[in-house]
Amino acid sequence: MPYREVRVVDYQEVLRRWLAGDGVRSIARGTGLDRKTVRRLIKIAREHGLKPGDPWPDDQAISMFTGSVRRPGPPAQHSASERILLERREQIRQWIEKDELILTKVHELLAREGVVVSYAALHRFARKWCDFGKRTSITVRKLEGRPGEFAEVDFGRLGFVEDLGSSRPRLVYAFIMVMGYSRLSCVVPVFRQDLESVIRCFEEAFRFFQGCPKRVVIDNVKACLDLADPYVPRFNRAFLEYAAFRKFIPDPARPYHAKDKPVVERHVPYVRERFFKGEKFISIDDVARRALVWCRDVAGRRIHGTTRCVPMEVFEAEERAVLTPLEAERFVIPCWDRCQVHPDHHVRFLYALYSVPTQYVGKEVDVRGDGALVRIYHQAQLIKTHAQKPRGGRSTDYDDYPKERAPYAMRYPDYYRKKGQEIGPAVGMFIDKLLEGEFPWCRLRQAQKLLRLAERYGAARVEAACVRALSYEAIDVHRLGHILEQGLEHESSENPQASSPPVQQTLRFLRPAHHFSHQPISPGVTPCKQRLN
Repeated sequence: MPYREVRVVDYQEVLRRWLAGDGVRSIARGTGLDRKTVRRLIKIAREHGLKPGDPWPDDQAISMFTGSVRRPGPPAQHSASERILLERREQIRQWIEKDELILTKVHELLAREGVVVSYAALHRFARKWCDFGKRTSITVRKLEGRPGEFAEVDFGRLGFVEDLGSSRPRLVYAFIMVMGYSRLSCVVPVFRQDLESVIRCFEEAFRFFQGCPKRVVIDNVKACLDLADPYVPRFNRAFLEYAAFRKFIPDPARPYHAKDKPVVERHVPYVRERFFKGEKFISIDDVARRALVWCRDVAGRRIHGTTRCVPMEVFEAEERAVLTPLEAERFVIPCWDRCQVHPDHHVRFLYALYSVPTQYVGKEVDVRGDGALVRIYHQAQLIKTHAQKPRGGRSTDYDDYPKERAPYAMRYPDYYRKKGQEIGPAVGMFIDKLLEGEFPWCRLRQAQKLLRLAERYGAARVEAACVRALSYEAIDVHRLGHILEQGLEHESSENPQASSPPVQQTLRFLRPAHHFSHQPISPGVTPCKQRLN
């Protein structure tokens, strides 16, 4: 007679009939059990103090009765393949557990040693005798959130699309946001996953839902996170500003932990299989347009496998009203960078220069640009603000320079004229002649050197040297320096032309004037008479 497993419901049926007064033969005929099995169950019932005619016991007594029934297992019958593999059980277990070999490799090694069995037989044996494929971790179902409490975001590969602007197919990714309560989803196709594309996808999804949830669980998108740490993740500043602008809390999932975002995790293959595969698209704009229609009319109108509700109906009835409304203002994506203040008091940000006060020279600062303004921070404190310049531009606040260097940076010649007059009238006159002309800025360094000469040799000596240089009209700071080095400033302060009149010298080899005339001279006529005629 073949083995038949006795179920718990059979135990309860035997007990119910026996308490009602039926005999062994009647119970066996009504339940289809063997009479010996019926007698064994009646014996167990009597051991628990039950007898015919008693009322139906409570659940605890029934549990004690069914738990006391010894269920004989099926007879140990091993197939031919199982008997062969039982001889190599320890070796197979070692390959699987210690050596961590995959089962196909174990099947190959057994074939090399002459143990020829099918892979299906080996798989059944490994699951039965070697604990292969059994889960060791225990999972629990998380509590369902409240309406509008959270949404989950993930990126997944869809496939290739013939884009109109390119000569070959391009890989398309899907930005997927799923509301945690209603399970309504939004799909936005993109080619790239940079920060600008990610924020644009968020904006498209929030417009689709007509609001923002309070919390968004985000996969580890490199554009959003500077550090994807499982304990202390760090978002970049631009994305944090966007989250604060839209009033939601970003919550990063741990790397390689799909259980942190279970709602959206299984939605990625669903979108790829049910929406993208088998369809023809002419461009990514066509994919985006049809994706929103599919999310609203197909995925949103199905009966969800977990909630057993229609996502669109639940969203419209319970979730839409509790979402944070969208602001009409458009978010401008800022650009952040870590810059060092160079010795010229400027930082280089987006290929433009911006000045910073002197005390921050050599330090690192945080620079933020939003297209209109550039803000410079040091240790979270705003230290400077500039209007943003195009590439190659420069914004300089001359108050950032030290007072002694600001005039040269501003190319201000009158400053040096004033400083020269303070030293002496001759020095002032020398600087006036030095800086005269249409472009005095090219000689500002010489004016600076003249002021340093006054600091080195004293105002009196430089004043005398300038008098001597002016008398010779030698407006050259290098010559003025040689005069001071050789101590010649007091040798002669008078005009050399007045003290010693010039001496007329005879010029040798001087040609006559008619030598330079282009008209021929008549014989017997002097050049002067010919010129008069």
